[in-house]
Amino acid sequence: MPPKRVTLGFIGAGRVGTGLASSFARAGVKVVAIASRKIASAQRLAKRVRGARVCAPQEVADRADIVFLTVPDDAIEGLASSLRWRKGAACVHCSGAAELDVLQKAVADGALAGGFHPLHMFGETREPPAALAGSAIALAGPDALVEKLERLARVLDAKPLRLPEGGRALYHAAANFSGAFVIALIRETVALWGKLGIAEADALAALLPLLRGTADNVEKLGAAGGLGSAIARGDAGTIRRHLDVLAKEAPDSLELYRILSLRTIPLALAKGTLKPEAAKEITALLEKSILKSVD
Repeated sequence: MPPKRVTLGFIGAGRVGTGLASSFARAGVKVVAIASRKIASAQRLAKRVRGARVCAPQEVADRADIVFLTVPDDAIEGLASSLRWRKGAACVHCSGAAELDVLQKAVADGALAGGFHPLHMFGETREPPAALAGSAIALAGPDALVEKLERLARVLDAKPLRLPEGGRALYHAAANFSGAFVIALIRETVALWGKLGIAEADALAALLPLLRGTADNVEKLGAAGGLGSAIARGDAGTIRRHLDVLAKEAPDSLELYRILSLRTIPLALAKGTLKPEAAKEITALLEKSILKSVD
């Protein structure tokens, strides 16, 4: 059941604001006010959220019990500092990296300050009804506010995740390795396959099932258990061929391959398919490639 009598407001109608406001409205939580730097964006969102009114940022702060600041990270502190906050209301940013000190003006006015960061890739188009189901949402703030934010997260079928004070930047930096950097790695493959004449659309069509299968394996078997690669098999000959061809055809990718391969070795050892002797041989091959690149 949605939290009773709580009203929400959103300042910022980009991907995050649109995704959250729409999801809360579908779950039965009352969204009463929306503001955006671009009024057209706020109007589009208001059409999707019954009962929401397009207004100025100050009116959002005046009307809503919990105001979500869904603006770029660098704009949070300036926005929060530009508004008057009601005592007992809540000012909540949706940044994964910013701490709560960027909301110090709201606290000085008597409001509660909090963080509510969905660990989710919001898309350009309309999110499906249960888009946030199962996603983690990193929370921060005083206990009284975090309890309310936990209830809001559960309304979305999401998983509340409490972070220690001062831990948001590390949490957010680390999440990139499983999010944005995965896209960068996909792009790396597409570029390398492009040298073979494979079109990007064909490459993506081939790679996405591999990506989904990898994620499924990790979900079922854990990080080490889901690993499959030449390193996991202890196939030093294949690793040598990889290093040789990258050095010749794509030297800019060689260092990235080497770093990721070295990070894969402990996982393969934990899985039990890579024997210590083979691990030493592969490590030596990878380290030798460093010396060659330096020379």
